[in-house]
Amino acid sequence: MDKPTYPMRINKYLALERNITRRDADELIKKNRVLLNGRLAVLGDQVEARDKVEVRFHGKPNTLHS
Repeated sequence: MDKPTYPMRINKYLALERNITRRDADELIKKNRVLLNGRLAVLGDQVEARDKVEVRFHGKPNTLHS
């Protein structure tokens, strides 16, 4: 698999890393379940290679590193 190209939109990043659709990623972002570098992510945020992304599933954080 090719190495990801950064920066990339956060929904695309989540789709690649969590194996979910971009629409599902958008819903997680809208429901305030995604943090980007410690702050709530918003639609359209760009993820860089050094960023820390956290997704909360069932109240528990799941940290992803780009």
